[in-house]
Amino acid sequence: MKNLLPCVFLFAALFVKAQNDNCSEATSLTTGTNFVSGAVNSSNIGATTDGNLPSCNADAVENIWFKVVVPASGVITIETREVSGSSFDDSVLTVYNGSCGSLAEIACDDDSGQDNFSLISLTGQTPGTVLYISVWKYNSSIDNGEFQISAYEPLPALNDNCSEATPLSLASDFISGAITATNIAAVTDGSSPACNPDAIDNVWFKVIVPASGNLTIETKELSGSLFDDTVLTVYNGACGSLAEIACDDDSGEGNFSLISLTGQTPGSTLYIGVWKYESITGNGEFQISAYDNSLLSNHEVLNNKNNITIFPNPFSDAITISDISKVKSASVLDASGKAVKTIDKPSSQLYLNDLKAGLYLITLKMTDGTIKTIKTIKK
Repeated sequence: MKNLLPCVFLFAALFVKAQNDNCSEATSLTTGTNFVSGAVNSSNIGATTDGNLPSCNADAVENIWFKVVVPASGVITIETREVSGSSFDDSVLTVYNGSCGSLAEIACDDDSGQDNFSLISLTGQTPGTVLYISVWKYNSSIDNGEFQISAYEPLPALNDNCSEATPLSLASDFISGAITATNIAAVTDGSSPACNPDAIDNVWFKVIVPASGNLTIETKELSGSLFDDTVLTVYNGACGSLAEIACDDDSGEGNFSLISLTGQTPGSTLYIGVWKYESITGNGEFQISAYDNSLLSNHEVLNNKNNITIFPNPFSDAITISDISKVKSASVLDASGKAVKTIDKPSSQLYLNDLKAGLYLITLKMTDGTIKTIKTIKK
């Protein structure tokens, strides 16, 4: 019998009740600014089922409890993640307001986080109130073990309002114009899109219409991001008095959006809203680009009769005019049509390294009185 004692104690240790197995023993979480800064390790080993089953999964069992104070913004995200080497690999997450014994579920999630883990993003909560959080395992066949949980208040996107719209540089294709953006902590701003009144949490961009009056605006997925379904709107006018001119849900790749516009006024500013499809869509990073695919990528023949070309296009520091003897003067205009440089009696090379990156129009006044214009891109 003496030799059996260590085994008995080991067996008992494996089934010690989790410290936060009841609502009244909920572990307090400290709110961070991202998952890592707010994350703590926890365990559901020895947990028992406590309280009403989650509305999003009636098979969930063996929950443990946490609590957190809502920050001043009323915005908070609660997320669970896997711990390397742990047998626990599938969580269900519920959030409640009220007090232990009289809780009301306000959110439930199964798989919105990484892999089979859970994530709930809340907005409009009452600052200073306590939310109770329960982490369940998906069903009785899931093993118990360690996991990470975090409560965090994401920093709002810088372009969360129309007046803070991020400028997009027009390019000749999606890749060359693409930037990475995020809708994390975005709030709904402005009227709902005409093509999807359920869209929420939009962020803002703006772009200047090129001389052609044509442009395409497109969003694409960023690998690893939880944001996987956009709605795209385009407006003319000014912040506070915008008029929607186009709306798209799924014309891009996957569930992403694409709008192609023609006949727009060169030099005017268009405002762009990127929304998430609906409240259950995750927030995260994505790609957006504004481009005019009629822009040249190598060099353009200005006029077959004069047989003049300029190259390279796009350029870094200088462009070359193939036959300068037929050119009287050259002017450089920006995408809005404003002249930024005029060169009388130009040489065959025009040094333009002082220009900012973007789209320009090179206007050549010919010796025969004609005017030739070419689009070019400064890298």
